[in-house]
Amino acid sequence: MDSTDRHLISQPQPSGSTPLASSHHRPSHATRNALWTVTFAWIFGSVWATAIAGTPLTNYAKSLHASEFQFGVITALPFLAALLSLPAAVLTEATGLRKRIFLWGLYPNRILWLPIALLPLYMVYHYPGSEAHAMLLFLFLLFLMHSGQAIGAPAWVSWMADIVPDRKRGKYFSRRRAWGIYSAIPTGLVVGYLLDRYAVTPPDPYATPHSRLIMLYWCAAIFIISALFGLVDIAAFHYIPDVPRKPQTGIHLLRSMKEPLKNRQFLWIGAYVAMLTFAVSFMGQFVTKYVMEQMTLSTGSGLRHVNTITQMMVIVAPNFAALFVISAWGKAADRMGKKPLLVLAALGLVPVALGWCFVSASTAWLGYLLCMAGGMLWQGVDVANWNLVMEASGSADEKNPSTGGSAYAAVNSVIINVAGMLGGLSSGLIAQSLKDWHFITPLKTFTYYDILFLLSALLRLLSVVIFVPHIHELHAKPTHETLRFMTANIYDNLFNSLQQPLRLLGLGKSDDAPLRENP
Repeated sequence: MDSTDRHLISQPQPSGSTPLASSHHRPSHATRNALWTVTFAWIFGSVWATAIAGTPLTNYAKSLHASEFQFGVITALPFLAALLSLPAAVLTEATGLRKRIFLWGLYPNRILWLPIALLPLYMVYHYPGSEAHAMLLFLFLLFLMHSGQAIGAPAWVSWMADIVPDRKRGKYFSRRRAWGIYSAIPTGLVVGYLLDRYAVTPPDPYATPHSRLIMLYWCAAIFIISALFGLVDIAAFHYIPDVPRKPQTGIHLLRSMKEPLKNRQFLWIGAYVAMLTFAVSFMGQFVTKYVMEQMTLSTGSGLRHVNTITQMMVIVAPNFAALFVISAWGKAADRMGKKPLLVLAALGLVPVALGWCFVSASTAWLGYLLCMAGGMLWQGVDVANWNLVMEASGSADEKNPSTGGSAYAAVNSVIINVAGMLGGLSSGLIAQSLKDWHFITPLKTFTYYDILFLLSALLRLLSVVIFVPHIHELHAKPTHETLRFMTANIYDNLFNSLQQPLRLLGLGKSDDAPLRENP
């Protein structure tokens, strides 16, 4: 990225106030404590995020007789709700109350899982045959839940940009994700086991009202327990100090909201990630649904193990694989630049999408490999885009006097989430219109799933071809050097990841802790 286009931007802070951390000073004791708390909180937040994803959400929707299009809507809802991040950013900039707005948004985001779990279940139990109306209520509550995330996210990004030292953001957030993976993996396994052991009634868990109610009961229980973990995650942020930020009004507020739209490099990067998100959202809920259907056809796995196998494939495998590369992505973002990461990750994701056309009950091993590859590669996109947005969202200092603040996080969210929403709705429409379509060949019988996978692969490739040539980063290293750098770090990442639990107990090296910055 050219120096004229770099925006670590927000309005200057009130006299006497400074960010907790900067790129020029060793973090204070308060900064290190704050960063430890943010990392610790996500260990609980990851349990929530993992438990509500995968088979519980899919099973709950299937028990409410969700159509193919409604599965696409479920994929689109978080993207649709994210459009609220723009007015939320305006509110954040106008008030400067980043911590308060974050808490206002994220507490409802977690608490709403209680009515999500209970109200559709109540309707189906007391009013037999009301599955269609219960499904509409389920979708509406999901939208409200995602809206809370959209409201709090811009404030959180701008807040964290003033707490996390900018020179170590890639490393810090990569290790924060790694700690979340340690809690995500056992959560995914436990959820799959509980559903298979107690919720599945052979021969078909959706065949009778009684079997559907059992599935709804257990999914609801999982949602409620996960919500409690999610609330612990948000409650921990009460202990994070709020960095003062001067409210912006009038022309200053308007200027800060317009700033991202003037940054061409920011817009090219947003367009790239938007197309990639559109492509990935084509898979969405349909990968989980596809895996469950294929595993049900397998006489070897048996119906009792479908949820465990699916959780292992779509939740545990990608998280486990990401654990060993996430540090490499973070280090590469700090040292090699973000652009080569975007190229490597997107090109690698193309064959991952194509590979799903060949996953079946007899080739389940391929599904595991694809999920692991997808989990590793998407971390690269996430780390690169996240660090670019963080660079643009912090408060001003003498090195970066421009303005922008939470507006960058909001505009980035709007661009990407419009694409994700359209991708989810498009995949739902395609699936609904082609649900009875089959094309028989000697190799396999193609269905609408294969159409979605092929379209996703094509769009992933186009995201690199169309947008990457327009992205310029002044100090970025060549892509082949970045690949060599990451390859050389694989062993170190594996070793360090396995040592993380020992470090938490004070038995490993302390000079490599995720919250410590070199002088």
